[in-house]
Amino acid sequence: MAIDVSMKILLLDSSKFFRTIEKQFLAKTPAEVYEADNGEEGFRICKEQKPDLVYLSYELNDMTGPECCRKIKADPGLRSLPVVMVCDQNAKDQLDASRKAGAEGVITKPIDRHKFMETGRHFLPTIREPRRTCLFPASYTVDGKSYTGKCLDISSGGLFIDSPDRFGIGKVFDVEFNLPGQGSGTIKCRGTIAWYNERPNPTKPNYPLGFGVRFIEISQVALSAIEQFTKR
Repeated sequence: MAIDVSMKILLLDSSKFFRTIEKQFLAKTPAEVYEADNGEEGFRICKEQKPDLVYLSYELNDMTGPECCRKIKADPGLRSLPVVMVCDQNAKDQLDASRKAGAEGVITKPIDRHKFMETGRHFLPTIREPRRTCLFPASYTVDGKSYTGKCLDISSGGLFIDSPDRFGIGKVFDVEFNLPGQGSGTIKCRGTIAWYNERPNPTKPNYPLGFGVRFIEISQVALSAIEQFTKR
């Protein structure tokens, strides 16, 4: 996929380990990714490159994440730049401090790939994994009851199911399917309903009634099979 150089993302974290993980998450995203390991360098990159989104670690070598965030928000040319703070899990004080500093989004370590991408898509809709149109059956179980539908497109982040069934947004359920021509066997995973395609204002006008599913529990083997499928 060609890089859209008009979209830039900055990963600001003193830990190369976490920057590497985040960069891997964005590997197939049409964006130019910048890295910085301290607040001063990150602020300089913001001034020079004008990124469209910053993932900012709460802990930095030279300042705290909230201090860096406030510095960004105090600059007239950067104050509208979306900042997603990456905090420690179960550290409520960090979550509160991040929001008070002006961060538009907050996620926690250990970093969940789907949460990382979903948060980014909230600010930059073009952040998404390669998606392939398709047509194969999918079965799913909600509250112990089994249903069937047709999968119309799929990515490593989720799929769309053609179905008249209706459940609540955020409903968690089990889903299983076989990828045509992959020989990978039945993929079993857990997903949540992210959105509905319904009239009179469908999100995808050319699609039938149905719903988008975001994967929340899926094996690495299954993800690899889906990624191979979307490349074909």
